[in-house]
Amino acid sequence: MTRTPRGQAPDVGVPADLAEHMTVAEQHDWVRSFLHRHPVSRRTALKQGSGVVAALGLASAPWTLAACASAAGAPVAVVGRHLAFGDDPTRSMAMAGELTAPPPAGAMVVDLGQGGTFGAQIPVEVRRLVSQVPQADGSIRASDQYFVHALANGLQPGASYQYRFRMPDGTTTETATFTTAPRTATGPWSFTAFADQGVDMVPPSGLSGFTNEPYKPDDTRRSMTPSTSMVDRVAATRPAFHLLAGDICYADPSGEGKPVKSTGSSKSPSGFDSFDPTVWTTYFGLIERSAATTPWMFATGNHDMEALYDDNTAHGARHGYGGHAARLDLPRTGPSACPSVYSMRYGNVGVVSVDANDLSMEIPTNAGYSGGAQVTWLRQTLTGMRGDPAIDFVVAFFHHCAFATSASHASDAGVRAAVAPLFDEFSVDLALQGHNHQYERTNPIRRGRSAAQAPDGATVRPETDGTTYVCVGSGGRPRYSWQAGETDRYRGDTTPDSGVNVVSYQAVGESAKLPDVVDWSQARYLDYAYVTVDVVPPPGPGQTTTMTLRAITDTGQEIDRVTLERRAH
Repeated sequence: MTRTPRGQAPDVGVPADLAEHMTVAEQHDWVRSFLHRHPVSRRTALKQGSGVVAALGLASAPWTLAACASAAGAPVAVVGRHLAFGDDPTRSMAMAGELTAPPPAGAMVVDLGQGGTFGAQIPVEVRRLVSQVPQADGSIRASDQYFVHALANGLQPGASYQYRFRMPDGTTTETATFTTAPRTATGPWSFTAFADQGVDMVPPSGLSGFTNEPYKPDDTRRSMTPSTSMVDRVAATRPAFHLLAGDICYADPSGEGKPVKSTGSSKSPSGFDSFDPTVWTTYFGLIERSAATTPWMFATGNHDMEALYDDNTAHGARHGYGGHAARLDLPRTGPSACPSVYSMRYGNVGVVSVDANDLSMEIPTNAGYSGGAQVTWLRQTLTGMRGDPAIDFVVAFFHHCAFATSASHASDAGVRAAVAPLFDEFSVDLALQGHNHQYERTNPIRRGRSAAQAPDGATVRPETDGTTYVCVGSGGRPRYSWQAGETDRYRGDTTPDSGVNVVSYQAVGESAKLPDVVDWSQARYLDYAYVTVDVVPPPGPGQTTTMTLRAITDTGQEIDRVTLERRAH
């Protein structure tokens, strides 16, 4: 019986005479079984070119660190280390990295200690991620990656630890350090944030088109490699943690969550998204100099919907998030159906990660996937934070903008409708957004309008003034453009600007736009910038506490500043 007539199912590399009698799921299982029997490396591809390659249409180049290291006989090592807080930032820390080859026999551990000695061993979990990427020519490019994870619990609040990964043969990574969140912050501290980062370098696969797209000819006020420069700045700052509001590495350059079929570049065949899983290897290598010592906390954006993994149920994949389950550790404090939705507290600041893919009207691929569970959870979480005497400020971060202007995405009506009423009700202080490749800060907003003017250097009182929304999608990817007639507006700009009242739009569908005349676009910078948020805890109950947001370019110039002020509990 023919189950999938030729031309009516994706060509994933199964011989055509077999494929027409299989479901897509059965084809998926067949490919996994084939790859298990025929590991892909340069050696096997060259030696058995008429066998393995011809049978499956596999490209002959190795496509992972593991394949390269296996072919070269190199020792196994851990690279691309990155940290994330566990469910309780005062007591837990997750440590992760990627193996350069399949795991050797024996147990891997993380050595953990204080004061220059290692007194504990944490078991390491190895998560294998097999990626079978259909190519436009009918072949399959296969990636076999191994990610290592260790979770340290029972740590002391506000304490520094050193750690290292140790292989079964005794070899170790370099020692790195981290510090847990304090139970109560008694002195000033900072965190940083941006979104839409990507990579500046060619991934290990060597495929073209997955690096930065060409910059515009007049894009002259930037470093040569904005994405790398951002990491340099964050590493030099040594914040308590870093927030990335979605669109992490752009392994999926299309960002629409469509089925995967790659051309070997960022150009996708009609109806498909290109995808290169090895971009993640490059990305983790890029951020390691910061992320190995500073927790990087991620939200998911549209370029993080990797449809290849919808059938990869080994890690509980849903809606293209299966790869993230293998690579990332995120707190599990949100709804079970939403892996990138969580909350945490650091000092007197509560932080909430929102998955805007669930709320978007512009890119509806994952819209509504939580069945309303996320919004219900968000209300409960904000209720709890506002009732917690240890929390003064509430910060939310997410990808698609509730309030922003640009010619490319502007504001997403679905996101605005979901979060803005809650942020008004619970007096959320700061919302960090991405999606638009630019820096933009609003006046404090209530009920969709400016509640106060907040020029550069102003002090905002969120309890009465409203929520400040900041788009910081200026993390490294090629910039967008403003609406017609709209201009930059930032400290140091000497040219006439178009003011805070501009004509923009809300996205109400994939191509549908609702005109939006806004009175809140206070600061704008159409190039590369991140934010540092400096928190000064209150000296005592009932005293003033502040949170100052500073926008800093990739070249180190501060271009905007606003201070949020509250009376502590």
